[in-house]
Amino acid sequence: MPEIAIADTGPLVHLAEIGEAGQLDIFDAVIVTEQVNVELIRHGVGARIAETLGNRFRVSSVSRSEMRTKLAELSRLRLHRADISTAALAARVKPDVVLTDDLRLRKALESQGFLVVGSIGVVFRALRLGRLGKRDAINRLDQLLDDSSLYASKAFRVSVRKILDEYPG
Repeated sequence: MPEIAIADTGPLVHLAEIGEAGQLDIFDAVIVTEQVNVELIRHGVGARIAETLGNRFRVSSVSRSEMRTKLAELSRLRLHRADISTAALAARVKPDVVLTDDLRLRKALESQGFLVVGSIGVVFRALRLGRLGKRDAINRLDQLLDDSSLYASKAFRVSVRKILDEYPG
């Protein structure tokens, strides 16, 4: 089933940090806003993401009007400009999934009915699709949690590891 993903900066950066940006090709398209693309470039992974995903990677503009509307709607959350642009693009595109590791953005998008997946969720999807074996998925998750800039609490780390340990295979 073809899937369109709108992505915030976090999952793309975190997966690129561990050399796993290629896992994003489980999506038929990964679309980012211009604001997110600027952040990807600033983090030094923009070109790598674009090259890895090829024509699956797209950059889309969000109008000032869309930004103002979303900012007014989400102002209480104190989100960054790139997060606001991601929410605005999601509202327009209605993607199958939105990729973010930002908890505030995740909650806002889920409350609007979007399916939201983070870096760890991408690894789990790759496992479920047979792109990664269980041992490889464990290694990627360990890398995400230990070697990338992704922050996860100790309790979250324990629960993720428990789910993976109980995963068949």
